Amino acid sequence: SLPSPNHVVLFDDFESGLATGRWLATEGTDSATSDAAILAGGIGGVLRLTTGDAGTGLAADTEQITQNQLMWQASNGGLAFQTRVKLSAITTCWAFFGFTDTVAAALEAPFTVSGGTFTANADNAVGFLFDTGATVDDIKICGVKATVKAANASSGVAFVAAEYATLRIELDTSGNAHFFINGLFVGYLADAITAATDLTAIMAVSKLSVAASMTVDIDYVHVAMNRAADGGAV
Repeated sequence: SLPSPNHVVLFDDFESGLATGRWLATEGTDSATSDAAILAGGIGGVLRLTTGDAGTGLAADTEQITQNQLMWQASNGGLAFQTRVKLSAITTCWAFFGFTDTVAAALEAPFTVSGGTFTANADNAVGFLFDTGATVDDIKICGVKATVKAANASSGVAFVAAEYATLRIELDTSGNAHFFINGLFVGYLADAITAATDLTAIMAVSKLSVAASMTVDIDYVHVAMNRAADGGAV
C-alpha cells in the first residue's frame, strides 16, 4: 500500500536512524544494551538493535522499539505489518515482531513460550515470536484478544543466523490474522486480536541465559491500513 487519501501508511527504511517523533527505543537494565542506531555500512538504511549481555533474561537484556503512539486498528480494514530482519544468533534468545497495545514506556514482552506453553503478557497483540525456551526453535505465530490467547502455533520455519527473513501479517476487520514468511503463507489465527483495539508496531530482541550480546538488523518496516471514511478510526 502507498500513502493516499484511502490508505494510512508507514514505511521506514531507517536511512537516518530512528526518525525523531516516530519511534521510542526502550532498553533493559544491563549496561551492554545499546540504543537503536543506524548500521554503519548498511547500504539502503539498516537499523541495528543490540541486546544486553547479563544473561539473566528479558528484564536485563531486551532492546525494543515501538512507535510513540497507538495509531493502527484492524477494524479499519487492510491492516498489515511487514519487516525484513536478520538475527546475529539463534540460540538462547527471544524476539518479537508485530503489533502490541502498549507504547514502550516500559519493557513488555508481548509473548513468551516455555516448552509448548505460550504466555501472553499483553492484553492485545499479534506477531511473530522467536523464543528458544520453546521445545522446537522455530518462529511462532501468536495472537491474544482481550487476554484470551488464540490457537498460537509453530510456523514450521526457522530463522537462519545472519540471514535476512521477511515477516508479514495481514489482519481482516474481525481481527483474524494471516502470517507469511519470505512470501510464503505459514499460518492463520482466528480471533488473533480485538479488532477495535488501538495498536503500535513493535520490534524487540533479547538474549536469555547466556552472557553474550546479539543483534537484530532491521532493513525496513512497513505498516498500512485503510483510512476510515471520516478520517478517524472506525
